[in-house]
Amino acid sequence: MATKKASNNVVEVVSEVGYEKSQFVVSSRYSRRKDLLSALLEDGKKYTPSQVDALIKEFDKKDFTERKGE
Repeated sequence: MATKKASNNVVEVVSEVGYEKSQFVVSSRYSRRKDLLSALLEDGKKYTPSQVDALIKEFDKKDFTERKGE
């Protein structure tokens, strides 16, 4: 993901580096969510930290309550 920052008529492009699933799973930043990341992320695919944060946020918003009798 690239973002542009403008200051004094100079445009700087900043892009995030992509990492593989295994790198996120062993990361100290995501140590409490390693099981979730193991399930959400695909092997061999690269993700940016922003993408991973968005996937975690989306998962946390889901309603997993059991609905009996429907």
